Amino acid sequence: MSRPNHSTGLHAFVSRGQHTGKLLYPHLHRDDAYIVSRTRFERDYVRVSDPAELIGWLEKGYRLRMSNPDVGITAPSLVEPGAIYRAVLR
Repeated sequence: MSRPNHSTGLHAFVSRGQHTGKLLYPHLHRDDAYIVSRTRFERDYVRVSDPAELIGWLEKGYRLRMSNPDVGITAPSLVEPGAIYRAVLR
């Protein structure tokens, strides 16, 4: 099971189904890596260990695996960059 990671500042919202509107966060796997990919296939996964690198991958068009076990969303969804938001600090 993953650990929720809100410290990246990245989040998305579930767009359909029973969890519509609930927040998603980058899915941190047991090996302390995030997964970005252009496709849903495991052979295309890129494991990213530094959360600071996630923005760069999203800017290249990669999608990010996201979940939120705190609200019952344990299966990580592959979320497109255009649906991912980040906190803006002032």
